[in-house]
This record gives sequence, structure tokens and C-alpha cells, in this order.
Amino acid sequence: MKTLLPLFILLFLFSSCEKETALKEYEPLNYQVVFGKKLAGYHKSSRDAEGVYHFEFEYNDRGRGPHLEEAIRLDAEGFIEELNITGHNYLKDTVNENFLISGNEYQWKSTTEEGTASTKTKAFYSSFNGTYGSTELMVQKLLEQPDEPLKTLPGGTIKVTGREDKTLRDSLNLTLLELTGSSFTPFYVWLDENNRLFASVYSWMSVIREGYTSMIEELLTIQFEKEDAFYKKLAEELTQLPEQAVVIKNVNLFDARSGEMIPDKSVVVRGNRIEEVLDGSESTPKEATVIDGSGKSLLPGLFDMHVHISKIDGILNLAAGVTSVRDLGNALMLPDMKNSFDKNDLIGPRVVLMSGFIDKAGPFAGPTGKIVNSLEEGLEAIDFYYERGYGQIKLYSSIEPEWVKPLADKAHERGMRVSGHIPAHMLAEDAVKSGYDEIQHTNMLVLNFLSDTIDTRTPLRFTMVGDHAHRLDLQGPEFQAFVQLLKEKNITIDPTISIFEGMLTGEPGKPSPIMEPILERLPIEVQRSAFSGGLPKEGERASTYPASFRKMLDMIRVLYESGVTIVPGTDAMAGFAYHKELENYVKAGIPAAEVLKIATLGSASVIGLQDQLGSIEKGKLADLILVDGNPAENISDIRRVELTIKDGKIYRSAELYEAIGVLPVRNVE
Repeated sequence: MKTLLPLFILLFLFSSCEKETALKEYEPLNYQVVFGKKLAGYHKSSRDAEGVYHFEFEYNDRGRGPHLEEAIRLDAEGFIEELNITGHNYLKDTVNENFLISGNEYQWKSTTEEGTASTKTKAFYSSFNGTYGSTELMVQKLLEQPDEPLKTLPGGTIKVTGREDKTLRDSLNLTLLELTGSSFTPFYVWLDENNRLFASVYSWMSVIREGYTSMIEELLTIQFEKEDAFYKKLAEELTQLPEQAVVIKNVNLFDARSGEMIPDKSVVVRGNRIEEVLDGSESTPKEATVIDGSGKSLLPGLFDMHVHISKIDGILNLAAGVTSVRDLGNALMLPDMKNSFDKNDLIGPRVVLMSGFIDKAGPFAGPTGKIVNSLEEGLEAIDFYYERGYGQIKLYSSIEPEWVKPLADKAHERGMRVSGHIPAHMLAEDAVKSGYDEIQHTNMLVLNFLSDTIDTRTPLRFTMVGDHAHRLDLQGPEFQAFVQLLKEKNITIDPTISIFEGMLTGEPGKPSPIMEPILERLPIEVQRSAFSGGLPKEGERASTYPASFRKMLDMIRVLYESGVTIVPGTDAMAGFAYHKELENYVKAGIPAAEVLKIATLGSASVIGLQDQLGSIEKGKLADLILVDGNPAENISDIRRVELTIKDGKIYRSAELYEAIGVLPVRNVE
């Protein structure tokens, strides 16, 4: 359920540098959208005899995905004077967006936002729902002044920060363009020798000129070198490597075993280990870097147990106090990224467990990992992952139900955990009996009480839950029998409840529940993405969907009270979504101190790392976070991480956030 690159990111990805934009011949071009190695959609660009540009963009991501038609007219200077976009967005909600210059005003309106601005300062409108076409025209204008940023509407700027020419396959002349602006980090696009889009390539999804899909991996390799140089520079600038012991004095220490906050403690870190945990009256090393923790709380580093980690996620995680993550499905270069985090070539958490993703080939297959055509290929995929250091297998929605037991048996023979979505036409209780150790996502639990005839490869796995979850009787015999099965089989539940809050309660034009608490701190285009809304909610769904989300929260409380193991995971924006996940567990009825135990030692224990991580004890690895407040009483204080120590290295949250355009907490109070 990985969230793909938002459209606001795609809006900064390709270009032409000709100055006479409206008059120059504009060759119609076609592109293919690719997920992994699977063709998933298209992008088309053209211009009519009246000078109006027409763009069409569509892809299918497991039944989700946009279809957008965009028409743009430029003025004589190459700025947008009129724009119209129709179609539907990723979650199939209606899109209708318009922009117009009227008199002395820019005017724009869509289902998510509307506004005006004076035309006294020329600016290029950055469409909320736009295709790659509006980006082409934007960067075309930008490249008329490549050394200066281009002002954009509703706010922010975009600028060129790097350009590298490459000749590939002997005669194909391409340019890799680096752009920065109103989002977290640089974005990259490949141009042909006429400065038209050739490709925009990423690990999850790529768009490339028709007929050239075989070049995606080659382009990614080159692009990663440039990305890595950017992140390596940040690591050198933002990592403090202590040359002597570090003492955190006079701090309130969270005991992850008892759930108590113990006052007046001092913790000594030397190298990457906790050397001592002392009472405030005991002496500390004389030669040491001292950090005053007065009035603050020291916690073990947090665990996010459901990520699909990227390079920018590494920074967002450490800034938020997440020092360990479990990756539940990623591109096959994940071991390389893990190694880069370990060496601090990239700032990021420990990837404490890698999960190999397996799905059956077909129209709803997942976007990454091993996509197989037979049980035999699935068994081979398990060996592939095991040999590369993966400790878990994640099965996905298109897997045949009869494959689950032999795949689980093979993984268990290798000492690997088995988890995932519940395959289509299978119930969760049957997956558990066939060998699952863990279930991802609360909606998969709800579906257990609907029907195995639902094709859960499609968005029905969301809409059916929204329609029916509110009716569940959590104290009834059917649900209680299921809970008992989970306990007997020692099944772990990874709820990712916050993504369902967005789907089931989010409305266009209102901020996402995940992003609302930190909206003002985010770069402008990231802020705009918060207003896209959740699933379409017509008629009764306007009330039943929120009621179903409330029942899903109740389900988490019942699972916790029944002794079922829960681990916190996001499957959403790194760091910030994790804080929201913990807040939602408290909202469900779990005490804040218990939530912190789940987020630390509880998670470490699930993956067998409780002797090294998860609590602040002598001899354990030095993964610690210093929080301004007491999240054991007020869970939202977890948003106030000031300092993170990972493997003995020190990172200051304010510096990490500022490096990627996020305001620190103190700047918005």
C-alpha cells in the first residue's frame, strides 16, 4: 500500500529550454508509465492549431490511479494565462481545476483550493492536479533564466541546481537536470538533446519515452550517483561524531520495561554503546560532552515497523526520533540503501529487518519486488531474498490462496517471518492457519468478517471496509473467536491505522489528518498535497466512512486489551505519520506509556532485537531520543524531539528539518 510519488512532486520533473515557447514547433510525444517492469499507463503531449497545449496522463496502480486531461494556453512571455484540468485523481475522486488571468489578478480554483494573486509580479501557476505537461512548460520558462529561481503560484520557487550531459548507447545524447524548489529535496529529470522530456525515473514508478523502457535501470544508476552525492554532503554536515563520552544529565528517563518515567537520571554513552545509567547524585566522566536534559525526557529510539524507505525518509525518520525501521517491500537495491545508512553515507535509521515482497503477476500485481508466475517461482524468490539477508517475506493481494501454506513453510524453513496482505478470495483467519506470522493493515482484519468473494486486489479492500466496518460487533462471538485465534497463534498486527483515517475521514479542501498538526512547518507544495482528500464519499458514505474509522480504532483497543501483539507502522510520510500513528493508539484507548512501550521494547522484541535495542540499559546500543516534554503523559509531546542519537552519532532535529525546508517546532509556536 505504498503511497506513490504525489502529483505535486511530479510537477517539477521535465523541460524544454526554447524561448519562443508558444510559436516553436511542438512535436507530439508519447510516454509509458512503468511500475517495476510492468507497463501501467501513459502520458501524451500535443498542441493544436490554436496554440493550446493538450496533455493526457493515466496509470493503473492496483485499481487506483489518475486519469487527467489538461489544456493550457500560454501568454506571449511563456506564462500560463489559462489552464483547465478534468478527470479523476489517484483515489478516483473527481478533478476539475481552472486557472485564468482576469484583469490584474491571477485566479485559480479546484476541489481542493482556490485563490487569487496580483499580476504585478509575474509567476508561473503550479497546478495541483497537473500532468507532466504543465511541468514541461514551467521548466521551459525557468530555463530562460537558468541562474535565477522562477516564482510559482500559489507560492514558492523552482530553480535549476545541476545539469549533467551524458551520451548513452553511443549516440543518445541526454541531460540529467536537477531541480529544487518547494518540496523537501532535489528532483531529477532526463532530457533529450532538444530539451524535451526523455524520462523521469524512480524506484517505484518511472515515465519514459515510448520504446525506451529497457533503459530505466541504466538511468536510475546514473541518477542515484547524483542523489547520493547530495545526501552524502548532508551527512557530513549534520552528523556529530563525539570524540569522547557523551553524558545526558538531569533527565527524566523512560523505562520501556515498566512504562514509568524515572526522574533525575544521567546516561553515559561511549562509542555506540550505553556505558552507564546513573542516578543524578552519581559522578559522571570528567572528559565528556555534556547535554543538559533538565525538564526533558530521554527515550529509547522509536521503531517504525512498516516503511518502504527512501533516501529522504532517512532524514525525516531521525528528525522525528525513529532510529529503527522494518522495510516491508522495496526495490531490490534495498540492501545497498541499508548499507549506506549503516555507514552514514546517507542519514537514516537502522533498517533492522528487510522484508522481501512477493506477488503473482497480473493486472493488480504490486509495484516492486519479485512478481512471480507460479508457486515454483515464488519458492525461488524466497531463496533469493534469504541469500541477500532478508529476514521476512511479505505476500501480497494477487497470491493464490493455495500458495500461502507452501510459501510460508519454505520461509519458516529458512527462519524467516511471513506477513502481508490477505490474498484475494482468502480470509485472514485462513491465512493465519496457513502460516502467517503477522497481518499488515487494519482493513485486512475487517475484511475477515465480510466475504471471501470480494476481490481485494482492487480498491474494494478500502470501500467495502468503509461501508461495513461500523457494523462490526467487537464483543460478539465471531470477532472474539478471531481474537482468540490471533492469540493462540501469536500473530502480530501492524495496524497502519492513520492511513485509513485519511481515506475514510479526509475531505477535499481540508487538510489531511496526518499533516494537519504540522502543516505550517512544511514546504508550500507539500502543504498543498495535504488537501487532496480521501476516498470519494457520496450520500451515506459521508457518515458511514468516519463511523467505520472509529470502529477500526475500537478494534485496535480490543486487540490490545486481549493481549494481541501490536506494532506501530506508517506506510505513509516518514516521521510525521509515525507521530500520528502513536496518537491514534492513544485515541483508541491505549495509555500513552503503553504506546511508548509498544513503540520501543515491544517492537524490538517482535523481531528478536530486545537484547540490543528498545530500552535504555547498560551495554545496549546507543539509540536514544531527547524530547522536550513528557510523552508518557501527553503522547503528542513525541512531536517535540530535540536530539536523536543513533549508533552513538548525534543529530539535532532542528538542523535536519531545516536542511530539507521544514520549520522546526519552535518556529511555529
